[in-house]
Amino acid sequence: MDVTDHTYPFARHCPFAMPEEFGWLRGHQPVAKVRLESGDEAWLITRYEDVRAALTDPRFSRSIHRDGAAHVDTGFQADADSPLFNFGGTISEPPGHTRWRRIVNRAFTPRQAESMRKEIAAHTDALLGELVARGEGFDLMADFAYRLPITVICDLLGIEDAARPEFTELAAQLTRRDMQSSFIEFGQALQSIGRYAVGLIVRKRKDLGDDLLSTLITLRDEEGDAEGLTNEELVSTVILLLMAGYESTAVQLGNIFYALLRDPDQMRALREHPERIDRAVEELLRYAQMGTGYAIAKFTTEEVELSGVTIPAGSTVFVSLASANRDERIFGTDADTLDLNRAKAHRQTAFGYGPHYCLGAALARVEMQEAVARTLTRFPGLHHDGDLDAVELTSNLFTYYPRELRVLP
Repeated sequence: MDVTDHTYPFARHCPFAMPEEFGWLRGHQPVAKVRLESGDEAWLITRYEDVRAALTDPRFSRSIHRDGAAHVDTGFQADADSPLFNFGGTISEPPGHTRWRRIVNRAFTPRQAESMRKEIAAHTDALLGELVARGEGFDLMADFAYRLPITVICDLLGIEDAARPEFTELAAQLTRRDMQSSFIEFGQALQSIGRYAVGLIVRKRKDLGDDLLSTLITLRDEEGDAEGLTNEELVSTVILLLMAGYESTAVQLGNIFYALLRDPDQMRALREHPERIDRAVEELLRYAQMGTGYAIAKFTTEEVELSGVTIPAGSTVFVSLASANRDERIFGTDADTLDLNRAKAHRQTAFGYGPHYCLGAALARVEMQEAVARTLTRFPGLHHDGDLDAVELTSNLFTYYPRELRVLP
């Protein structure tokens, strides 16, 4: 198979079936040149171990908008002259990222996430209770998958109940639920949520609470008793929380339920063995990803050798977490199937790896565990209302997911 004849991203013909090119590349050319839709060349990394190596190597920069970088035609047009173009740049690369991460890691801990489990369970039960009271079908995306994460984010930021509708509306705009297609529209949403975040931070500084944002305001960099996070860094953190903790969690929840609905035997097994929820969620994170191929893009600042292949400096590189999650060398010859009892599922790379490992991974796990377990318990007959193969998928540039997921209880 000559994948240089196949435009990247590769065509996906079935929701959770990886394009066949990935399997061939893992076996024959784990570090390979590909041609993008723009006509530019880039590199693609597909094996598990190589993916992890690239994610920890500082020569792979996250700043991909540089001279000589490949043009990535996502259909989402950016304006490089806009001051918003490099938003969050102060915390995206060392040394700024190292310092920022050192501070915020003290707030985002598995213990902190576990301390919120009862609260998250209560939110989940309340939302499911509303759906039960309806006594009819509902959209798992709009009525549940999006509502739970934004409620948790509001708790984290200490947003009062009366202010939550405004914040939720702004968050929906920022995370592209209104499907804006230009950088100007994205910038407008970013400015709106940024202004909201500034006001929220100012209020919190005057009246600290026991929420996570208050904690972030008070934390200092323990190395040399340095200062804490600046207002700009705090605003960036709030926005990153929204984009990762809200949208990504909602999308992943939708894909998890979509995968379970497509495999009723696995869903039945989990319902019969709820004690397996932790391992099941790890497997669903591994399997139920529908990446567009654009999620992890890097730019090599120096020449890099990986699996015996030399990637020149100044190259655009795509690091495929989805392919790593289907690597037969790690997950077995049945890696393309869903097995909620898979022993090595915890090695999945859905949250990334290395210095940019998802800050909210522990919290997302708790949300998904509670959401899946309680939904299956509350709705023992849960099934899709229609043809599962006809479910329309949409995209946020990085991930495909159901636009709607109509179900009957």
